[in-house]
Amino acid sequence: MYTFKKQERLCDKKTISSLYASNKKTLTYPLSVHWLLLPPDKQPCPLQVLIVAPKKKLHNAVDRNRTKRLMRECYRTRKQQLIDALEQQGQAMALGINYLHTAPPDFKHLQRSFDRLIDNLVEQVKQNGQNEQKEHKEQ
Repeated sequence: MYTFKKQERLCDKKTISSLYASNKKTLTYPLSVHWLLLPPDKQPCPLQVLIVAPKKKLHNAVDRNRTKRLMRECYRTRKQQLIDALEQQGQAMALGINYLHTAPPDFKHLQRSFDRLIDNLVEQVKQNGQNEQKEHKEQ
């Protein structure tokens, strides 16, 4: 349950480019998230994640590595709620999580940001599922 396996990591260049080309993004400072709903039959798992701590914002490699480690830990402990919502709607999702602040994060502040972020993404998934149900009823 609280794991972060290799198949959950987003590595496919084609999916990454379509993820950032899509206009679906949300901001929960200090995190910016691009998300893309995908058909579940083509994905190895319901949720794949790309975690980015840019060199432009965090100049020291030590700070970038620590930031990514903290982001992975926050994601790992809070992903199940989003996975449950995706499985309930029968969808898969790709996430690109970017760190925006210029200072290394405080873990408690980052946890609160992830809580808000996961809640926001669960709402987006549920709204998308309701929109698809309406489209099927109209046809």
